[in-house]
Amino acid sequence: MMGLPANRLFCLVLLFLFVPAAVCGASVTRTLSTAEPGAGEVFTVSLSIDGIDLGGVVETLPTGYAFAGTDHPDDRVLVRGQKIGFAVMNDTAITYSVTAPASGSGDITGTWEDFLDETDGEVAVSHVAVDGIETAAESAGEKPAAQEAAPRFAVVAAAAALLLAGRGGRR
Repeated sequence: MMGLPANRLFCLVLLFLFVPAAVCGASVTRTLSTAEPGAGEVFTVSLSIDGIDLGGVVETLPTGYAFAGTDHPDDRVLVRGQKIGFAVMNDTAITYSVTAPASGSGDITGTWEDFLDETDGEVAVSHVAVDGIETAAESAGEKPAAQEAAPRFAVVAAAAALLLAGRGGRR
């Protein structure tokens, strides 16, 4: 059985090995040319991709907003309704265009997956509103659930390490 100092050291090693690997993996960020497009206006969405050699990104547009094209190769893009899938192969950026409806607001959401590192995550939500006017659902307070700050595995690993370190001192 390990003594108290060895147990704590073991838990700290676990904490420092697993948490940074899970939290500091690949990431995707989204930038909009405008968050308040005019009615029928086409605006640009840019995705900045860091650390994904082989994977994918799926973007979901709000109801009424329409995909208008991309600079990404056609054979690596799939559009199904409000969802746009992009195959990522050593890409650092993807730009696509969206046409705003006559009125309406909502959130552009997204997820990414790194096939080689076997990690995935969410792209931070980007809110858009035609001419800056919120729709009834938004003004009624219906917002999407807040996204997690870190992957679940990182939170579970950190909690387990802290619990084990705390139990080591009790006999």
